[in-house]
Amino acid sequence: MEFALQRNHAVFGDAPGVGKSAECIFLDNAIRSKRTLVICPASLRLNWEREVWMWSMKENVEASVVHKANDGIDPDRDFVITSYDMLRNASVFEAICDIMWDHVILDEAHYLKDPKGNRRTQAVCAPDGLAGSAGRFTLATGTLLPNQPSECYNTIRLLDWEAINKASLEDFMSFYYDYGSGIITVPKVVGGVRRMVRQHSNMVRNVPMRMDDLQYRLRSKIMVRRLKEDVLPQLPPKQWHVFPLQQTAGIKRVLKSDAWQNTEKLYLMDSSAFDSEIPIDGAVSTARRELGEAKAPLIVEYIEELLNEGVEKLVVGAWHHTVMDYMIEALERFGIVFMSGATSPTKKQWAVDQFQTNPEVRIILGQMIPLGEGWTLTAAQDVILAEPYWVPGKNDQLFDRVHRIGQEAKSVICHVPVVPDSLDEKILANVIEKDQNIYLALDHQD
Repeated sequence: MEFALQRNHAVFGDAPGVGKSAECIFLDNAIRSKRTLVICPASLRLNWEREVWMWSMKENVEASVVHKANDGIDPDRDFVITSYDMLRNASVFEAICDIMWDHVILDEAHYLKDPKGNRRTQAVCAPDGLAGSAGRFTLATGTLLPNQPSECYNTIRLLDWEAINKASLEDFMSFYYDYGSGIITVPKVVGGVRRMVRQHSNMVRNVPMRMDDLQYRLRSKIMVRRLKEDVLPQLPPKQWHVFPLQQTAGIKRVLKSDAWQNTEKLYLMDSSAFDSEIPIDGAVSTARRELGEAKAPLIVEYIEELLNEGVEKLVVGAWHHTVMDYMIEALERFGIVFMSGATSPTKKQWAVDQFQTNPEVRIILGQMIPLGEGWTLTAAQDVILAEPYWVPGKNDQLFDRVHRIGQEAKSVICHVPVVPDSLDEKILANVIEKDQNIYLALDHQD
């Protein structure tokens, strides 16, 4: 708190589960903000309303939750809580920017990670956007750079550009990345027509370097970051259990398919293409879905064994609706609640509450992103990654839903199903390597 109070803007970069929401509101109390805007993922708006009621010291505190455009922006409320998605609505965005906010809290601030600046990032960071209407920014994220060092560039530029000597994105990339191999897009004349084509190059800046320098600049200028072992030594240790899956006829068929073979070729050409998000490629999307569907029966068997052997509750993360539909039908008798990106915030909160309080609900199943952001799921001590994410940080983020304040078990375990000797195994090994780069940029101490 002292670190944040000594600066105009700051990032609470604590590891997930340490209590960043409470820290943001404690800071709000300390600066005596009269008008506070909270921007968070849509699924967490109701949860933030609860946090405000719990931690704000304002007398008869009033919070307005903006779910849709015609809810309006009420400048007379102590807190206005809305989502990043609502910033895309022109009338809502204009109404927000017409108000001078004492304090703007950006939860899950890695939403600003796109270094080239998508619409959401521009709405927050552009001088004629929210940046011009905020007295103080406080950002909260345990994964400031989910995949790559460049993903913290927007945050640094927004909060304290001097921290990197007002470097342009190009200069930032030149300083913190060495050359490696990858795919580039170049103009070529094909059949008399000028087209942009992809080709391999050994001159792609994609190898992180000088992470000690980046960590120093982050920690000394804008970010306070505490790990769970520093502030919550009573939390149980995290354990990862990678379990191999037998190559059934269905799995073998997928691994021999054209889609999977094309995915392997893409990965071998440029593994970094899998870093930021799953590549938008028909073959890759098909390969991931088909492998998830082929693995699903084996994972259901594994879940049944755990529950029948005494595990009381499970958090299960997946990706594809076909996989989740299969699991819902197969595991219905155990009591199951569900959320996806299409689930309304109210129903998501209901699913979490049922899982946390109802002993007859033993499984919460959801897509990795909505299930992994902001929820407290400490009724369980086991997590199943039915379809492990191919992006660094996302798997750990889901695991942290159970490894946080309120967890009373002696250990928490994340179960990771892997097909041995396949690209599935190689990609997860690469994810671990990328996680190590993130650790070097944020947490490594000599």
